[in-house]
Amino acid sequence: MINYFNKKTINIFIIIIFGIQLYIYFVNKKPLTENFSQKTITVENFSSIVLSNSGITKVGSEKLNKIDDDNIYLEGKSYLENKEYKIYGKNISINISKEISNSNEPVEVINKMGILKAQGFKNQDYDGKIFFSGEVEFVINK
Repeated sequence: MINYFNKKTINIFIIIIFGIQLYIYFVNKKPLTENFSQKTITVENFSSIVLSNSGITKVGSEKLNKIDDDNIYLEGKSYLENKEYKIYGKNISINISKEISNSNEPVEVINKMGILKAQGFKNQDYDGKIFFSGEVEFVINK
């Protein structure tokens, strides 16, 4: 009789342990429909030198966000500097492969001729062209 109860107790114990394992398996199982997204890279107080077809450009910003392999976003106060000009502005987008930068925020451009202030810009660095938008003011150096 005691053997019968020991076997029954062991069988019940094994069934309970097996049930607990099944419960843990189903509770911890992640759904197959879950989507994984690629996280963006962000750098605070960023400053660097970029080599492009038009030469060396210094790039800096309060915060840099990498959108993808070709696009970065300079958030907050930002600048682009090379041997021809210095562009100071806010929230500048840069397409690295096409060498195009732009912003719809107020910008100040300094070169050897003077200082230009505008409401926004688009810089086609590869072609050596900068287009300004909005009200533009240019002060010539004396």
